[in-house]
Amino acid sequence: MKQFTAILLSFIIFVGSLFPKADALQLAKVGELVKHYNQHKNSWNENISFLEFLAMHYSATSKHFKTAKHSHSNLPNLNSHNTTTLCEPTFDKKIVLPFVAIFKVFSEPNFVWKNFYRFSIVQTLFNPPRF
Repeated sequence: MKQFTAILLSFIIFVGSLFPKADALQLAKVGELVKHYNQHKNSWNENISFLEFLAMHYSATSKHFKTAKHSHSNLPNLNSHNTTTLCEPTFDKKIVLPFVAIFKVFSEPNFVWKNFYRFSIVQTLFNPPRF
């Protein structure tokens, strides 16, 4: 089952990479694209190739898509943007793990503050003058 899932996900990622601006779910509308191409060839007697058809419908400078006499709402959309949100439930249960010290670092508390400040005339000789 793991191998089948890995192959399926790899196939979906591969097919999605073939259309970088489109969502992989737009592949379900490819049948509508072929049907629309056949409609152009048969109903309107247009002698165009499939690449010319794609340029007519997906080119940025195409006027056909904007002023068409038929609907293009079922065609695959190549300008989809996706946002993925992952929501995971959280559980308010505290997990307490017992801690056992293996060795002691300090045998007695070592929290004594010592003042190491010392005035030295030698330090004033090495400091540059400040203005």
